[in-house]
Amino acid sequence: MIINTMSNYGKVIIGILITIFLTRILFLGLGREEYGFWALLWSIFGYSLLLDFGFGASIQKYTSESTVTGDWERYNRIVSTVFFNYMLFSVLIAAGTLVLSFNLHRIFNFNPANGYYFRKVMLIFGLGSALAFPLGFFTEILRGLQKMHTRNLIQICFMILNFVGMAVMLKLKLNLTGMAFVALGTNISASLTMMAVVKKLIPQFRIRLRFYDRSLLRTVMGFSVYAYLISFTNLIILKTDQLVISIFGSVAMVAIYQISIRMADTYQRFSAQFLDNLGPVSATLFASGNKSKMAEIMLQSNRLMGIISTMLLIPLIVFIKPLLMLWLNLNDYAGLICAVILMLSMYILLVFRSSSVYILLMANEQKVLARVALAEALINLVLSILLIRVMPGFVDLFGIEIENSPIIGVALGTFIPNFLFAIFFNIPKACRFAEIKIGYYFKIAVQRTILIGLSTFGMALFLQYLYHPEHLITVFFYILISFAIYLILTYFFGLETWEKGQIKSYLGILSRRSV
Repeated sequence: MIINTMSNYGKVIIGILITIFLTRILFLGLGREEYGFWALLWSIFGYSLLLDFGFGASIQKYTSESTVTGDWERYNRIVSTVFFNYMLFSVLIAAGTLVLSFNLHRIFNFNPANGYYFRKVMLIFGLGSALAFPLGFFTEILRGLQKMHTRNLIQICFMILNFVGMAVMLKLKLNLTGMAFVALGTNISASLTMMAVVKKLIPQFRIRLRFYDRSLLRTVMGFSVYAYLISFTNLIILKTDQLVISIFGSVAMVAIYQISIRMADTYQRFSAQFLDNLGPVSATLFASGNKSKMAEIMLQSNRLMGIISTMLLIPLIVFIKPLLMLWLNLNDYAGLICAVILMLSMYILLVFRSSSVYILLMANEQKVLARVALAEALINLVLSILLIRVMPGFVDLFGIEIENSPIIGVALGTFIPNFLFAIFFNIPKACRFAEIKIGYYFKIAVQRTILIGLSTFGMALFLQYLYHPEHLITVFFYILISFAIYLILTYFFGLETWEKGQIKSYLGILSRRSV
């Protein structure tokens, strides 16, 4: 778990560095409408994951089980059945691409002069996505084998290649057309590399049409359909915002909102790397009937997520304005507000919801989790459409002039249901599962973290007041100071005595190994 988690963080750190430079290159190298359309493409084809039908989660589950049972014959029938179903789904993606590409001007609001250009990019991106779709489940096989560090190494290599390719395409003035080829080429190549690794790790691994077994489909879908519903709703929550803005606002507004989403998404990815381990571990404990250990892991993982998420959130919120101004020359007030709202929403998701969802899903609570997720997605969509319409009038009511104010309504449409379900469902449900009172949960998992976080927040504000940062290096220096203050306060006031002892013991082991 430590090796996998640390490799996850290594990938995320490299990904963040690449994202920082790539976002700047794309945002400044493309026109606003081009950048908005590029973001829209990723949003639209993000919905292709809906065709997964939860099979990816099932593949991870059956891979882990097969390493114990050794029943590779049944496993090959399962993966072959899933793979050829994916092939059928890729045909649907290709067909949907053709229909959408010739109706872009009827759906989205953009300059008609870009019609042919955008249609060509859509066709390249969509047909390439259809080709890549069946190969995507090899990452889940590696996860089921607990080889996340191998998966991460492969993905890092192709992330770097993707970055170099994108920069070259802009330099050659090929823009979106060349970028689409680079993005899809690196994606497919990474999947093929993972396939080769899987074949080496599992010599018995085979995908054959003769292994296709319709009778297994019902067995696999008994679990996957609910995992699918949860993924479906997560995609609606995360991907629909851009569509709502482009339909009820404009594609140009998507460019501003995309920066806010990118900030929140980067924060979420960097905070959540430990969660990658919870699924396999929880499934093992549940199968062995060790519910008390699952409850302990739920409580401690909530606490750990709170410590990590709070440490990362504070400097991002305090220094968000100079960060965006110095990084992207972006001083859009609505964009700043959206970034703060979306990061607070991600914080609630990480601290109060994610750990319990991972564990409860493996404890056969998938049905209730799916119903809640569907309700949240519906509320999110309705609120976003409603608030994007009323937000400009609401802002004018207070005599405030904010350009691009409709996007604030969309951000609130994401935050409000997330907050309500955390308070009224996830926290009570987790406490009932762990058989503890809500007051005890907050005392153990939240209280000290919040107090330390508020203290660090005040010190970070004082730093900015003392000397306003005028260079990116100053912002990063302030962020590192905030991290250091937070970690020192957490060590002396946030950890139990036995936890400090474990840290000292582990550091001692590492130092002896290094020698």
